[in-house]
Amino acid sequence: MDLTPSAIPLVIHPTAAFTTLPPPPPSPPTTPPWSLSPLNPTTRINSLTPLPTPYWRLDESSSQGTQFHSTPLLTPSPPPLFITTTIPPPTAHPVLSHLLDLPQAFSTRGTSIQRLGIAQHVLRALEHYSATQPRFAETYRGLPFGSRIVFSRIHKDVEKCHITLLRNTQLEHTLLTPSALAALAPEIPAAAWPEGLDITSLTLVRQLHDSVCVVALPPSGSGAPQELVMKAVVGDPKYLYHELISLLRLPEHGNIIRPLYLATKKCGFGGKEGVVGMLLPFHRAGCLRDVLSLRSRAGTLEWSDQVRWAKGLVSALLHVVRQGGYYSDLRVDNVVLAENGEAVLVDFEQRGVWAGFSAPEVACVENLAIIAMSADGEVPEVVRAEYRAKMDRFVPGWREVGKGAQKGRTEGFALGWLAMDAEEREAAMVYMLGRALWCIFEGVGVPERAMWRQGGGEDGLEFPAYRRAGQRERELIDRCTTGRVDARREQGVVRVGGRIVLKSGDGTESAEVVQRAAKEWWIEELERGERFLEERERKREERRESGEMDEFSVFGGRPRLEEVLDILEGWKEV
Repeated sequence: MDLTPSAIPLVIHPTAAFTTLPPPPPSPPTTPPWSLSPLNPTTRINSLTPLPTPYWRLDESSSQGTQFHSTPLLTPSPPPLFITTTIPPPTAHPVLSHLLDLPQAFSTRGTSIQRLGIAQHVLRALEHYSATQPRFAETYRGLPFGSRIVFSRIHKDVEKCHITLLRNTQLEHTLLTPSALAALAPEIPAAAWPEGLDITSLTLVRQLHDSVCVVALPPSGSGAPQELVMKAVVGDPKYLYHELISLLRLPEHGNIIRPLYLATKKCGFGGKEGVVGMLLPFHRAGCLRDVLSLRSRAGTLEWSDQVRWAKGLVSALLHVVRQGGYYSDLRVDNVVLAENGEAVLVDFEQRGVWAGFSAPEVACVENLAIIAMSADGEVPEVVRAEYRAKMDRFVPGWREVGKGAQKGRTEGFALGWLAMDAEEREAAMVYMLGRALWCIFEGVGVPERAMWRQGGGEDGLEFPAYRRAGQRERELIDRCTTGRVDARREQGVVRVGGRIVLKSGDGTESAEVVQRAAKEWWIEELERGERFLEERERKREERRESGEMDEFSVFGGRPRLEEVLDILEGWKEV
């Protein structure tokens, strides 16, 4: 089965338990008709090689390979406007899809996207489009923040691609001014709010992913321009505003990222100065996921560094908990290395993490929510209604989460976390920490194979197997991840290249066989999760009736964060 957006409800999400592939169409001829053949001069794509002197640059892709972060190479360089280029899904142009490597674009990240045919085709089409638009540079600089360049049709001939500009005026209407944003959190002292910088004073250096880019401040004196990271509003501003307020509420901590400036933009209507992002320190060493993989392969991963990073993470999490909060986004992607070698926690949107790091008690609720909120046609309506009723029971008020005008006053957006009390949240944080500790002490950036990523753990190693970690490290990780379902049947499908195949197969199995295996696994997973939630409700009721409200977690046995830090502080190198 090709790894495309249509595979998400069929295999990747728990909706797979209630979906079935339609009957396969008649087998196409092994050789396409001449009218569709790439050898036919009338259908052939002229060239997919990079242009020698391009006018556009492409940094990243997102939205399952249908959104590209492309920037015109203007002089002077444009400010960070977060303008994206979108294309139709592969199903809209099946013949061109494989010629342009669109199935691979679904899961390709970083600059690797530039090697795919679709990237070069988009760049050539943009080249032609901008060259034929009068005063394009002026038009581009004047676009509202977060606007889009839309390919409504892709054609083999770049001159026949249909391209339009969609100005995102709606976003500017929803932006808050710095003073209005500060009014959402009056408990934060005025002196704690960072200074605002208009994005027109910044220069875009490169896009890192959909909501993050590197920017340069204007040079001061003879020094080189200072580079910072800008995290910006993408879609609904409430997520960024929530993160910004969450960070400013916390007293400063050496292992938690700190906003340096507010990024603002003067809106086109009314001249409002809206907050579109925040500027953060740029830690060039990158995220811990990549550092672990690189140093492990190079043989330069030192135990002293591993312990230092582990202690830094625990210290940061403990700091959050002591301020009455929680952190739901812990994975090694969300940890960067500072210049002094310290691990620094980033990403406080509180939208949760993918299942590879998430505590099982969180994943249970998230799986129910995915089905309850599935799109029309993904599952039968009677199933959606059933799962909405289950969510009403396990997460009262879930239907209102993230809705309306609340832009900063919220507990977060991850439903699995909102279903827990403070102690259960700390227990779930300890579980995620255990997963992160496994990555640190095994020197592995990805804990398990998943459809979202190529392969899995380095050298085929997957959590909870051990190879490099010492005995005391293993014991701590096992305690932190108490409650993991070791007896759970392994998910039977995995990504290989641009396809989803059986984990135990040879890669030639049909899409029907793959979907059936995913369906069987998800049925078991949902049943197991619901049994857990029922048991948790029963134990909560017992605690309420007995008055014993101090039990740490329904999964007894995980240590508290303070104990984990004490254990790490007591370790000496052997």
